[in-house]
Amino acid sequence: MAEELTDEEFETYSRQIVLNIIGLHGQEKLKKSRVAVVGVGGLGSPVATLLTAMGVGYIRLIDRDLVERSNLHRQHLYTSNDVGYPKVEIAAKRLRELNPYVEIDPLPLFIDDSTVMEAVRDVDVVVDGLDNFKARRAVNRACYKLSIPYIYASAIETYGSITTIIPGKGPCLECIFPNVSDEGLPTCSIVGVHPSILQIISGIEVYEAINILTKKNPILLGKLLLYDLVDLSSSMIDVNRSRYCPVCRELEAEREEIKYPIVEEVCAREGLATFMINPGQIKSFNLHEVVSKLNDPRYKLTTNSKLGVTLQIDRKIKFSLLITGVAIVEGVESREEALKIYTSLVESIINK
Repeated sequence: MAEELTDEEFETYSRQIVLNIIGLHGQEKLKKSRVAVVGVGGLGSPVATLLTAMGVGYIRLIDRDLVERSNLHRQHLYTSNDVGYPKVEIAAKRLRELNPYVEIDPLPLFIDDSTVMEAVRDVDVVVDGLDNFKARRAVNRACYKLSIPYIYASAIETYGSITTIIPGKGPCLECIFPNVSDEGLPTCSIVGVHPSILQIISGIEVYEAINILTKKNPILLGKLLLYDLVDLSSSMIDVNRSRYCPVCRELEAEREEIKYPIVEEVCAREGLATFMINPGQIKSFNLHEVVSKLNDPRYKLTTNSKLGVTLQIDRKIKFSLLITGVAIVEGVESREEALKIYTSLVESIINK
């Protein structure tokens, strides 16, 4: 990648080049920078859009899901024509149209300890667009091991929180939220989320990322910012490293032995129970071959794209397979039924 800006790039970024806090040298640093956005939903969509428009040279988009109609009120990279397609594929297309000078790398991946090291390796900053603490804790551990700054954020209803984590220079996520479990936490499908809070929190995430990429001090290192739309209030809380943190103090912690593939129930879609399947490793399916091998009258191909395919198995059940091996099964009664369908279809693909 050329380090100097072209005339077109200079014109594109002219209004931020004249900013004292960025300038020409800062813009050139952005062009050479690499960022991973984990999750391209309510927070990740505006984060990815801003980073692309601002000229960050390489952006890796990581998300395991498909576009749903319920996403559209707040995830503005997608339109009603994109429902059913992999989020990262659609997001990459739109972002390349927005700025052809930025390299967009879509990765349709389930983030956990089995995949996260490869997912975030070789980037300068990881920016949070996730919707669950299990994945965030995996990202936190990986970023600590790889010495990569991680900007944590979450938003729900009308409030949000954000902090900047730099390994060795302040608290990590586990210090701030020790042993947090997703069980019992509210989700946007239950309590909702105001799109405006997503714009505010994602904008602050990008501001912190740009500070790091242009070699300026982040504001939220050692600080947790809380913001609420209801009364337009904010507060900044000091947060510190924990002497008992198993991550940044490198203490031994018991790890639950995990057997893959993992089947996780997610929010129902169109009133149907939905399960997401994590194979536990990053596979690489040739989707053209997948389609040809599943030439069976029982399966109706409804979506066929570069990064994912969807099959209608009967009037109720949908099976979506992403290129990395992640699958989404809708309309089944149990985890066991979802896993049975996954195992049967994947084995038929491999063995044919």
